[in-house]
Amino acid sequence: MAEANINDRASIERLYDRTTFEQDAASNARSKATVVHGLKILSAPDADGRVEISRASHHVAEGNPEGDTIFVPAFRLHDSTAADGDTYAGSVEPVAEAPGGAADEYRSFIDDVLDAAKQGHFKPDIGLGEERLKGFHGG
Repeated sequence: MAEANINDRASIERLYDRTTFEQDAASNARSKATVVHGLKILSAPDADGRVEISRASHHVAEGNPEGDTIFVPAFRLHDSTAADGDTYAGSVEPVAEAPGGAADEYRSFIDDVLDAAKQGHFKPDIGLGEERLKGFHGG
């Protein structure tokens, strides 16, 4: 778990760089993938914009109805080598990045993480005197 700031885009980019995004997105793109990789936002932003965030894996059937965390999976919208019809082109020669390529997809992913952190709904922390802590709890 690490700390990032929603007012400082670079703090998230340091935790989850473009290479990591591309690796996770490639893994997530496999047709039989049952586990996807990305970032998990663990807390709501504080008054200064700080959030707890970490790299995470998430089973595709896993839900979070309680709203404890927000998972943002890494996905690419398209793969430039596959779009050219030559599956092996990327491994033979470097392909110049087209507009809307991997850099734009990475920026879009970071935007999604920032939006999710800003707009996410998290359960409030449990504190002393909290109604959920009162009463018999077994034993």
